[in-house]
Amino acid sequence: MADPTLHVTRLQEAVTAVERMLEDYARSRSRTGLRYEQPAPHAAGLGAPAEGSALDALGGWFSLTPFELAVVALAAGFEISPDMANLCALAQGDPAVTYPTSLLALAVFADLEGASQAAFAPSAPLRFWNLIAVERSQPGSRLQLRFAMPDAVLSFLVGQPVLDDALADIVRPLDLAPQLPADAALARRLARTVHASGTDATLHLAAEPGRRALGVAAGAALALGYLPFHLPLARLTAEAERDGFFRLWQRDRLALRGALLVSFEEPPGEFQLSAISRLIGEGGGPLFLIGAAGQSIADRAPGAVIRVSLPKPDPEEVADHLATGLGQDATPQLRDVAARFRLPLPTLESCAAVARAKAEETAAPAPQEAILAEMLPLLRDQVRDAMSGLADPVPVRMTMDNLVLPENARAVLGQIIARQRNRARVMEEWGFAGAGGGAQGMSVLFAGPSGTGKTMAAEALAHTLSLDLFRVDLSRIVDKYIGETEKRLAALFDAADMTDAILLFDEADVLFGRRTEVRDSHDHYANLEVGYLLQRIEAFRGIAVLTTNLANAIDDAFARRFAFSLHFEFPSVEERQRIWRGAFPAAAPASALDWDRLARLTLTGGQIRVVSINAAMLASEEESDISMRHIARALESEYAKQRRRVPAGELADWPA
Repeated sequence: MADPTLHVTRLQEAVTAVERMLEDYARSRSRTGLRYEQPAPHAAGLGAPAEGSALDALGGWFSLTPFELAVVALAAGFEISPDMANLCALAQGDPAVTYPTSLLALAVFADLEGASQAAFAPSAPLRFWNLIAVERSQPGSRLQLRFAMPDAVLSFLVGQPVLDDALADIVRPLDLAPQLPADAALARRLARTVHASGTDATLHLAAEPGRRALGVAAGAALALGYLPFHLPLARLTAEAERDGFFRLWQRDRLALRGALLVSFEEPPGEFQLSAISRLIGEGGGPLFLIGAAGQSIADRAPGAVIRVSLPKPDPEEVADHLATGLGQDATPQLRDVAARFRLPLPTLESCAAVARAKAEETAAPAPQEAILAEMLPLLRDQVRDAMSGLADPVPVRMTMDNLVLPENARAVLGQIIARQRNRARVMEEWGFAGAGGGAQGMSVLFAGPSGTGKTMAAEALAHTLSLDLFRVDLSRIVDKYIGETEKRLAALFDAADMTDAILLFDEADVLFGRRTEVRDSHDHYANLEVGYLLQRIEAFRGIAVLTTNLANAIDDAFARRFAFSLHFEFPSVEERQRIWRGAFPAAAPASALDWDRLARLTLTGGQIRVVSINAAMLASEEESDISMRHIARALESEYAKQRRRVPAGELADWPA
């Protein structure tokens, strides 16, 4: 676009010519005044900006006649010339009419091409594109129209283009750019795609409209030579449409050389689809759509929509970016953190900045190890906040050493650990992912009676793999309304995908029960829910552990899709003795307990731990050592919870 000085000079020349014409008209009170020499009109249409001044560009963009350009100059002159008001009053012979009117323009510019009352019609360019704003000069008058120049048009003419006030609350300039090398390369590739398809091409970036996706789209717009402007689709209301949003944007985007980036969180509704179709159909320059919508946009669009997916960020690049922000080189530990926590880049940057500030309270500059030590809890908090209401964090206290299980069960847990630790190497580096290696997600079924160690085993896995553990209550996820369960599962896994966590689904038979035989619509949709859950589990980078108290309740067709299945048996006498001994910490005064006698009690591991804690509480209240008497009392309470009495054989020959 031309130098702003040229804009002002050309405009001032036009205004001066108009002033001379007004003076001449006022003297002669005829239509034979000084002619206003106008350049020939540019080609019709909303094409690329015309060469030369802003006034010339305006005439070319909107196919203005010499008369219409003179009207524009008159309206602009009223805003920038101190003499224009007096000249208007003098020319109209009324000291009270100090503003330009349609009749004045028709009288003064009568000999210019295009001079006609029709130039002031709502469908004519001056009013259609809101180059002038009109109102009735006198009540009841249909011909005498008072007109003025909108601020945005005047700002453009003087070389300082801005968005119209009616647009500024809806469309905002977007000061974003790709931050990762791969994203910058993608932005350049998208720019080449749009350029090859034409400047009115529509590109749909299928991704959540976060800063990263918006940055890529903005980078593509900048690479094409356009300024990016962001429109969250939810802001575009019917009221905004009535206020002339589309025309104002078409006008101002030419002045600003802007490209529109339209983002949406949810799939667009009927009104929004119509709005997108209109933006596409009117060819308002390159249009970028950002949102994970389906095929509905392309189906409704009056033109081609190029759909592109946003690949997941490369953890190596993320680590390098964070290291640059810290003023350090990326260490293997930082690369591990970047691979493990797949949070939005601004969130990672914020956590790194806070962690650095905390670490530098003791040493500045802080070593990266100290920064990471402060950063990890912050990252975990971010994930927990995202999971809030969907899953509950489980404190990880158990280790593999604490587990009392048969060797075959421990071997299965060992395989689960090995698969999680080595998945990236085997699937990616060794090429199994591309050779039909199956789904990368890992689903595990833990079956067995309550209290046999299913949750403890999940804790031990989390401890060994240094992963967070979240318990998912499927009764809160499953909804009777069709489609709601899938929405909740989608929200759960979208949040869980931020890190390599373990999801513990309690009572999985709520969904995975034997319902594959479709007897009614409820069974049909239940199977759809299971299919969706399995699909998300198979794409989940962490571990999904599903538990059930009844192994036979899980349909065989579903059971075959689990990577591992482990049945937890009722503990043997030997295992129960080990559980009893492990239930009492070394500091607990439990030397008087008879371990052999305790092992003969037919209790699960979970029950043993409850009884041991309750017995310890009773002993502490009496300020005595823990005795078999305290165990007996705690045992009675445990059975009472189940509305049962302790079997007589359990306490036979019980020590005093």
